[in-house]
Amino acid sequence: MTIAMRSLSLLLLFVILTSSIQPTEGNDSVSLNTLEGVWVIDLRPSPDAEPYTQEFEVTQVSGNTFQGFFYGSPLEGARINPNWDQLYFAFSTKDRSFDYYHSGYLKDGKLYGVSYCPGREFVQPWTGVRK
Repeated sequence: MTIAMRSLSLLLLFVILTSSIQPTEGNDSVSLNTLEGVWVIDLRPSPDAEPYTQEFEVTQVSGNTFQGFFYGSPLEGARINPNWDQLYFAFSTKDRSFDYYHSGYLKDGKLYGVSYCPGREFVQPWTGVRK
């Protein structure tokens, strides 16, 4: 099994597990549609670097799935888990050469996430605010 296949398998396992986890108390205060819209994501390579921003757009939310674009690429396999205090999400994207895996959560109107690309051997934390 290639590294990319293992990474995709791990991401799918993460999505399946987080989709099925049920907390002891439901969270009625999290609205799935809160994620919709355009977000400005800061992908700076280190905390002291200048901001490097890209848009993350969620165009539609339906059940525990959503559609949109990140870094100019369509989202693939996008899933939401609203069962916790924060709205958790995960999706993948790809460019001509590599697959990218992203996950994060929405807290107090701000996005917190991480992107992972096995082919480029990097992990990139990021934050985002609504445009």
